[in-house]
Amino acid sequence: MEHVGRLVNAILRSPQIKNKAVVLCEGDLPPDEFRRLSPQNYAKCERLPDANFYKASVPRRWHNSRTPAFFNCGGRAEVLETYEALREKHAKAPTNSYLDPEKLYALVDLDIQMKNLPDGYPWKNTEEIHEALYVDGALKLPVDDRHRIWVTALVHKEAFFLLPSMSTALVHGVRPFWKEKPLDLRAMHAALAGTLGEVRDICERFDIVKARMHRYAAGSRLACTDAATMGQSWLMLADSANDDDYEALSRALLAVAKAKTVWEEIVPDPAYAKEAMMTSTPERAAELQKWQKVRAENFRDQLALKIAAAISVLEPNAHPLAGFFAWLEPRR
Repeated sequence: MEHVGRLVNAILRSPQIKNKAVVLCEGDLPPDEFRRLSPQNYAKCERLPDANFYKASVPRRWHNSRTPAFFNCGGRAEVLETYEALREKHAKAPTNSYLDPEKLYALVDLDIQMKNLPDGYPWKNTEEIHEALYVDGALKLPVDDRHRIWVTALVHKEAFFLLPSMSTALVHGVRPFWKEKPLDLRAMHAALAGTLGEVRDICERFDIVKARMHRYAAGSRLACTDAATMGQSWLMLADSANDDDYEALSRALLAVAKAKTVWEEIVPDPAYAKEAMMTSTPERAAELQKWQKVRAENFRDQLALKIAAAISVLEPNAHPLAGFFAWLEPRR
């Protein structure tokens, strides 16, 4: 990929990575910057939604000069290609680089499709990494020091947003709506479970899904004969689950269900605009003007940052991202 070479050059020459851990993550790059990437304008990629979410998730005590540098690098394949290219180019000319290769990490979505890793890496593919790192959607301790490429504990980053334990981060401010109703995570989970058998990616790679479920105590209770049956058995178990059991079931579901699709359907409360239009007071008019400037995508980005703030104060065993940062702390 041609732009990967430009990204690599820009990162290596960026003074902001000096003496810092560097974490490469998935996420779009500004299209108009592909032809003029430089250390100065590439720094903007740390302020894009994906990198910004991870940066906002770091423990609050880290907010100092040793906070890692997070960079969007495109899709999963591009992140891995950038990771490998950074190490290779630094090794060829270390005096022209601000990078410390021992502090270079990549964090990519687990997804359903298995992705092979660079030759010579201690783990062969993303599923092997997931199996080595996690149990029940939490970090499995102790973690091998050789880990440099990490995968999300759940199917992708957006699944973190939809865990029941994160619901309190969604209740303040403008209400999120889904399917023209106030967001109900249980209803969303039920919809995801009920349509597992309709997701081509899951059905065609059900061997991967089935093996993944055995890394979850709740997943091993599911009838994993096929995707549709697994979804129906999840619904039956969830119907009578208490809060703790439901959290465990949700982690198993969100290890495979396409959370990104439903997350992108979340919008701000449409009544907020309607109510503002019914009054002519300057205060309400100002609220309407502010709301109209916020597109649904930006609204979701703000919700993600609320969730990141909640993660930043959690103990390592309470969330997989908190566990990752606890491991990274002495290595940053």
